[in-house]
Amino acid sequence: MSGQPLLIGVTGAIGAGKSSVLQAFALHGCACLSADAVVHTLYHQSRVRDVVVTRFGEQVLDPSGEIDRVTLARLVFGDANALEWLEEYLHPLVDEHMRTWLAEAQLREPAPPLIVYESPLLFEAGLASRFDRTLVVTADDAVRRARVGARGGLERLAEREARMWTIDERCAAADDTIDNSGTLEELRDTVDAYIERYAGA
Repeated sequence: MSGQPLLIGVTGAIGAGKSSVLQAFALHGCACLSADAVVHTLYHQSRVRDVVVTRFGEQVLDPSGEIDRVTLARLVFGDANALEWLEEYLHPLVDEHMRTWLAEAQLREPAPPLIVYESPLLFEAGLASRFDRTLVVTADDAVRRARVGARGGLERLAEREARMWTIDERCAAADDTIDNSGTLEELRDTVDAYIERYAGA
C-alpha cells in the first residue's frame, strides 16, 4: 500500500457531468477541486479583476462590481485573440493554485482516499502527466446536449468543443472512463467502485 493517496485527473466533454462526478468523490472524503472553481476564485481577486477590466472594459462587471462570467465568456468565445489573451493570463495563475492545492492535499491528516482534480482541458493543456491516473467522464450525446441546453449553453457549444479533444481521443489517452448517462444513484455506485479499486493502491 502506498503512503500517499493517488492523484486522479478528471476530464470530459461539456455536459458529461464532471461536476457531479467530483461531488460523488467528495461524498467519500476525497480531496476535490475543479479548474472552474479556481477560475471563479481568481475572478474575485482584485488584482485579477483589475487586469481583466483593463483589457475588456467595465462591461464585464456585474452590478456588484464583480466579473460577470457569462458576459466575459460571450466576449472571448466570439474573439479568438481575446480568448487567447485571457487563457495566457489565467492559465499560469490556475496552474500555481493547482500545484499549491495538490501539495497541501498530500499532507492532509488523515489522508483522503484519493486526491481528485478536474479540468476540461486536462489533456489539451498537458496536465495529464502530473497525475497517477486519468479519468474521462462520458455521456451520451443527447444527454449532454440536454444538460447544456438546460443551462443555456447550446449557442456556443460547437465552438467551444472545437477547441477540445474529441471523446474518442480522450478515452484513448485516459487510464479509466466513467459513463454518466444514467441516474445520480448509478453514478455514485460507479464512483464507489472506482474509489474501492484505487484508494490505498
